[in-house]
Amino acid sequence: MLIAIPDPVWHLLTVLGKHGHKAFIVGGCVRDSLMGRRPSDWDIATSAYPNEIKTCFPRTFDTGIAHGTVTVVYGGKNYEITTFRLDGEYEDGRHPTSVSFTRSLEDDLARRDFTMNALAWHPESGLIDPFGGLKDIENRVIRGVGNPNLRFKEDALRMMRAVRFSSQLNFDISPDTLSAIKDNAIGLNQISAERVRDELTKLLLSPHPEKFLLLLETKLIQTGWPIPLKPDENEIRNSIGILSECPKKVVLAYAVLFYGRGPEDAFRVMNALRFSRVICRETSLLIKWAKRIIVNQDYPLRKYLSLCGVSYFQDILTLKQLMKTKDYGLLPLIKERFDRIVDNGDCLSIRDLKITGNDLLEMGLSGKAIGEALEYLLDLVLRNPSQNEKLALCDLVNQKEFLRKSK
Repeated sequence: MLIAIPDPVWHLLTVLGKHGHKAFIVGGCVRDSLMGRRPSDWDIATSAYPNEIKTCFPRTFDTGIAHGTVTVVYGGKNYEITTFRLDGEYEDGRHPTSVSFTRSLEDDLARRDFTMNALAWHPESGLIDPFGGLKDIENRVIRGVGNPNLRFKEDALRMMRAVRFSSQLNFDISPDTLSAIKDNAIGLNQISAERVRDELTKLLLSPHPEKFLLLLETKLIQTGWPIPLKPDENEIRNSIGILSECPKKVVLAYAVLFYGRGPEDAFRVMNALRFSRVICRETSLLIKWAKRIIVNQDYPLRKYLSLCGVSYFQDILTLKQLMKTKDYGLLPLIKERFDRIVDNGDCLSIRDLKITGNDLLEMGLSGKAIGEALEYLLDLVLRNPSQNEKLALCDLVNQKEFLRKSK
């Protein structure tokens, strides 16, 4: 069995070997290579202790030295090398209270989450697979290393990772591991919202977002999320079916997921999951505007665009298409009209007007009258874009009572 590793990784393994240390690529890079996937990074584990790693290479710096990780600089890039280790007791459902180093690769692999990740490989010694990870990969099964209950009590985030891996790789979760997730689901509430969010986002953007239903089946949503959530199972099933067709964008994915709950609930849940205020706001606005019917006429569409914003409109159309809203059948015609409006350069906001607040100030307007005048002019220009000329707009202001209201 041959794995093609990058030359720098081969060099690091060779140097450690020449100094009398065992060294292997481990974990996800081995799994992905065996599956014909391109690894995103290359993890190296070694029998050398941190200080010994440093003596092998001219340029290193400490990154996670307490956990045995040293960063080696080679060829202008950074590579992390970690000493084989044993984890102590876990008290917070996420991190070991202590870490000790070991010369045993098997001990190091035994502390890992799933058999498919408890793999090591070296060009000379080949594959090291003490827990049957290769067979589980061939059978497309996610199985906890040893006793899955212990693995999930050690680190509750592993339960979300199991579901996320299932969605990314289209693997099943073995019955004993799935049962252990159900038994330990409440432990997820020990995990930070940011960690849960990251796993959930990867799941929703994966090739198989329908695996989200495993979160319902195992009660991870109902008991372990950072905010109480009582999902409507039929609504979720409908949304998940749609997600398979959804562009892989965070805002769109969550808009689909929470469409039935409305913009306020979407904002509340995503805020609890520690998304940025920008993403929370964009998702809730996307749901809000997708729920509104678009009238396929020039003025109503320009008005709609002035309120929701042109930058959101393509995502709004996509969400409407996915959710099959009442104006679903008109969307192709609406898109054509939208393209024509944009190509024409029609004014769609106050900042697009050929007159400014300073111009109105020079004309004698002040206070609220300036804002009222700009809103009035925008509405006129949305109805008739040809009126968006400075002289014409000044005449329109003079015809109204704004000047008298300012005095």
